[in-house]
Amino acid sequence: MWTTEPYDYDFISSTDYTDVNTDLPISFCEKEDLQSFSSFYVPIVFYILFFFSITGNMLILIILVKWEKFNTVTNIFILNLVISDVLFSVTLPFTAVYISSSWIFGNLMCKMTTAFYFSGFQSFVIFLTLMTVDQYLMILHSWSSTSRSRIQYAINISVIAWCLSIMFSLPDVILSSTKEIDSGETVCEILTFEDDQKKWWIEIGHYKHFSLFFIVPIVIIVACYIGIALKLTTCNIRRKAKVLKLIFVIAFLFLLCWVPYNITMILMFQETIESFKNCYSILHYLFYIFQMLLYFHCCTNPLLYTFLGTKFRRYFSCSFSRLCLPRVMSMEHDMSLRTSMLNAV
Repeated sequence: MWTTEPYDYDFISSTDYTDVNTDLPISFCEKEDLQSFSSFYVPIVFYILFFFSITGNMLILIILVKWEKFNTVTNIFILNLVISDVLFSVTLPFTAVYISSSWIFGNLMCKMTTAFYFSGFQSFVIFLTLMTVDQYLMILHSWSSTSRSRIQYAINISVIAWCLSIMFSLPDVILSSTKEIDSGETVCEILTFEDDQKKWWIEIGHYKHFSLFFIVPIVIIVACYIGIALKLTTCNIRRKAKVLKLIFVIAFLFLLCWVPYNITMILMFQETIESFKNCYSILHYLFYIFQMLLYFHCCTNPLLYTFLGTKFRRYFSCSFSRLCLPRVMSMEHDMSLRTSMLNAV
């Protein structure tokens, strides 16, 4: 369906699995088992991710609008991260239905879902990287989070990030369309090209995604967190050990959720492992599993960043108690997530 994925969902129904490696468990090489796994378990996970993502991000948005305001760079980036996450998450129910049956929502929704998916996913990666760079600059270079020039700079950067996300999404949105295939099912995918040209376009999309939205961000994020960790080990900051653990958790979760997915995509394109070539559905299983892991990170990462700060946790707990509301409203509004990391986490 999406060109960031190495194949179309309807590809499974037309794949020949007769030439398999008999040394492997037969259940992993049967097309029916793969179809059952993808059409039942994957949609359930997508529905669960959709529910928790929308619920959690709406709570964050309420906290930002009602109490926290947008007077820090961090809050501006968190707002954009929430918007990216919601755009991405609203595509999950449509994708779940598509995987379990066929595309039933029409051509317009095909293009809209494609637009939301790509713009949400790509902007998510950009803002995740920007937040990491912002933390790096604040901790290592003592950049102010609340100065007017920095806030305006963050707004300008956010506008540029959205423009880039939309620009990279446009080709896929324009070329995506619906079509009824021989089996009578309707698909939503790149239909403008012939098969060879379509494969070429999907490969271009994959390597664009891999280089711009994986390699570049992961290098920047890992470098920034290494710099932050080294800085914290050489200075006397209260509760330093807890901050270092926090940084390790963020970096580890990013690597855990993103590296396996991208490696699997490369293997599915290159087919460098003979056993995978002979039993291609194994890679399909791995792809679905790692895809769900990646989506889990996308849907929950704003919650992770937000609730790292003690102030956001107080807002959250007090939002369920009217007795706490006056105290919450009187809290300082110029504290940021990064200050919480250094002084309160």
